[in-house]
Amino acid sequence: MIRRQRARTVFLALAACVALFWGAVDIVGVSALQLGIQLVWVSFGVSAVIGVSAATGWLLSRRRRAR
Repeated sequence: MIRRQRARTVFLALAACVALFWGAVDIVGVSALQLGIQLVWVSFGVSAVIGVSAATGWLLSRRRRAR
């Protein structure tokens, strides 16, 4: 049951993203290429923030164990 809910959540999230992208390209008139480039840069930025946060948490947990 939980796997089904997770799969449904992932599917709905992807459908919402596709709808937003389609709306931006079709309704607003944003270039699909530019939108794709921005998506790549945003993905890199989010990954960097997650990586820095994980590294900081790991370092803080090691510091706490050393005491």
